[in-house]
Amino acid sequence: MFYQYSLKFINTFTKFYFNGFTQPLYKFKTLQFKFQKEIYTLATQCYCEHNPSVIVAKKYDAIYEEKLNTILQDPYYKALYDKYKLEIMYIKYSSQNVPQNIRPYNWLRLLQTKSKGERRAYLTFLWKLEMHEENKKLKKLKRQNLVENNDSCYGLGKYSLFYRIRKPTMSHFYNSKLISAILFNPILVMDVGYDEYMTPHEQENCAKQLLLTFSLNRQHIFPFNLYFCNVTKQSFTMQKIHRTLPNLFEPDFPINVTSKSYLDLFDKKKLVYLSPNAQETMQHFDNNLIYIIGAMHAVKPYSFQKANKEGIRMMKLPLNEKLEWGTGSSKNLPINQVASILLDINHSNNWDVAFKNIPQRKLKKSREHASMRQVALKNKEFHILK
Repeated sequence: MFYQYSLKFINTFTKFYFNGFTQPLYKFKTLQFKFQKEIYTLATQCYCEHNPSVIVAKKYDAIYEEKLNTILQDPYYKALYDKYKLEIMYIKYSSQNVPQNIRPYNWLRLLQTKSKGERRAYLTFLWKLEMHEENKKLKKLKRQNLVENNDSCYGLGKYSLFYRIRKPTMSHFYNSKLISAILFNPILVMDVGYDEYMTPHEQENCAKQLLLTFSLNRQHIFPFNLYFCNVTKQSFTMQKIHRTLPNLFEPDFPINVTSKSYLDLFDKKKLVYLSPNAQETMQHFDNNLIYIIGAMHAVKPYSFQKANKEGIRMMKLPLNEKLEWGTGSSKNLPINQVASILLDINHSNNWDVAFKNIPQRKLKKSREHASMRQVALKNKEFHILK
């Protein structure tokens, strides 16, 4: 308990110290925390009576339910809702691949679909998620039965020679690494201001990539001081992230989340916007520069246009210079892969090590090997038939 509160105090003090005293004085007023602290019983899952994740999930469920009820007051959407209900009943009796519980948020997504195939694909996705959760519960029950039926005094939940490291303990350890990163490590900015340019599906993928980026960053041996700028708390992307990280907007959480622009927080001369459409190629990682990644799942060059309009220096990764790409391979990398490349190039100063984060299936050598295998399999089938 003491360790928990001491860690909260250190996190809060470190963020205040970095934002207030290690930055230039004229920036001090712009670095105040925007979001008020949301009060929970306790901050961690292991000691609290009410799990923060459950509280935040219920909060957003209520918001989505209210939004759905408002939309259903429109006769057009009410007719669509009734039509899709009958369609779901038909799918349920024909294939059974329909989730038992469809939440208000899922209904909002279904009402935005444009085709029957899109709705079926989304319902199948929800059904698979539901089956995955049920399988997890069954496996947990099996493990509990094995422990209860085991007569030995040694084993899981009994006497053991090894110290059990729990998930909250590992989470505290990783978060403590980010405290040091806030003070001493380079800054990496995520520009989370593109929600209006993405579809709901793209917003959901963007939120997943940002969560992966946060996870990869705090597990890395040399993490960045991570900033989420241009944040709109009511945007779907941030709601999705907040649902997974319920303590995100608390001042003691080891990440900087602000609604302000990076232009208000940092010196414009140090800013570098990473864009695949930039003319200048990044040769090495400069610790004195602040790199910005556009948090956007869409392929369109919005980040290039935004950086050009704001007069920020732009760079692109040396993908063509260092790698041989396969025919038809997309060079548009997700946010988490770009962050992983920056983490490794900052730590190792070796592009060969950094580019190991790019999937091998996109490279020429892997593509040629795959095509050769397909040809060999076809020849083998031909000889068998002959």
